[in-house]
Amino acid sequence: MKQAFEVKDKALLEAADLVLDEIKAVGADEGEAWISREALTEVYYELGKVSMVRSVFTDNVRLKLLSAKRKGSTTLNSFAPEDIRLAVQEAWQAAQAAAPDEAEGVAEPQENLSFSSGKEKPDLDAMYEQLDQILRDSKKDFPKISFDSIGIEHHYAESLYANSKGVRLSERKAYYQLTNMFMAREDGKTSSFNYFATVYEDPTGRVCEEPRVRRLLDESQRQIVTEQFPGSFEGDLVITPGCLTDILYYVADTYLEDGAMISGTSPWKDRLGEQVASPLVNIELVAEHPQLPGASRLCSDGYAAENMTVIEQGVLKNFILSRYGAARTGFPRSGNYGGATVFGNGETPLDELIAGVQKGILMGRFSGGSPSPAGDLSGVAKNSFLIENGKVTKALSEVMISGNLADMLRDVAAVSRERECSGYWLLPWVRVQGVTISGK
Repeated sequence: MKQAFEVKDKALLEAADLVLDEIKAVGADEGEAWISREALTEVYYELGKVSMVRSVFTDNVRLKLLSAKRKGSTTLNSFAPEDIRLAVQEAWQAAQAAAPDEAEGVAEPQENLSFSSGKEKPDLDAMYEQLDQILRDSKKDFPKISFDSIGIEHHYAESLYANSKGVRLSERKAYYQLTNMFMAREDGKTSSFNYFATVYEDPTGRVCEEPRVRRLLDESQRQIVTEQFPGSFEGDLVITPGCLTDILYYVADTYLEDGAMISGTSPWKDRLGEQVASPLVNIELVAEHPQLPGASRLCSDGYAAENMTVIEQGVLKNFILSRYGAARTGFPRSGNYGGATVFGNGETPLDELIAGVQKGILMGRFSGGSPSPAGDLSGVAKNSFLIENGKVTKALSEVMISGNLADMLRDVAAVSRERECSGYWLLPWVRVQGVTISGK
């Protein structure tokens, strides 16, 4: 919810004011402060029993000052005035030793706003009950599944951004997060481990009834016995929603964000407004979405976040640039920097998408090194299945895939009508043609 600027915890405002006063006192030209107070309540199940119930409270201060375009910055975990004064002095000394950078600065004046979402206080009874439900439901429906750990966390934080130009933004945000690591076991054999993480606002739902969770647990049971992938071929790759997050991270890091754009290594640096992907590709970064409570309304560079289209029908609409990245490159600053990801669904039902594959694999997870500056990618496809003549058949032991990120986006042949949601992302299944697949 958006509202006029306010700070519930006045200690944050006092800390921010002190940071800015001290920045002015040392003679800096301008400066900024990020102040937050976080409360984390955890309930964990490990090795057959509840192993941890605790609450953790953390104060965080991140500050930056500029002197003749020379930057000094530091972080600390204290609101104590003496600690803040010392931190500002350290940042000032760092600035004196730094080289000038004309792109440095702080967020420009904008409407001072506050945002809030979720319930501040955790419902411990509901957290315990949900944990028990997962164990009961999974034992009944997926008896071969063995949980290494299950954690339910309640996160609450109030964050404040303030700078010397009068910008004031705050966000109070609360959500639950479930993380689960598991594998399947039978007759001394085990599947590869798998996991899922879900962010949500209401801890009363039955997690094991969610289609995404049921799919992952079922696939693990089917992966107890795997077969070695023989030979090598060029075929179709069906990327699951959870795996698609990794691919999109690589795309952003290699083609769209500050590092690649400032260095000039991005192959897309001169392609704004051009077709860079299949017309089936539609990608947004969102600040607010009813299915994505993990989305943040504040960007890390001191601006209120907005919903922003990155790629629309394959056309590159925006880079993902911070204030600093925009100043270094000359391109517009992004309306959202690091927000939750939405990939538009297609018109093809998932069963039809798979039926269109003559030979390929269904990839559940990807493990590999960072792509080359050009986007060349290779690594191991894990938790995967062979697809033959339009049907998902045998579970595979680890296979290798290789290709190029830009080529993969260009060669998207189908996007599923169905999507899965983690609370941080909302993504479909994607079928990519022409990927090299081989035995490890």
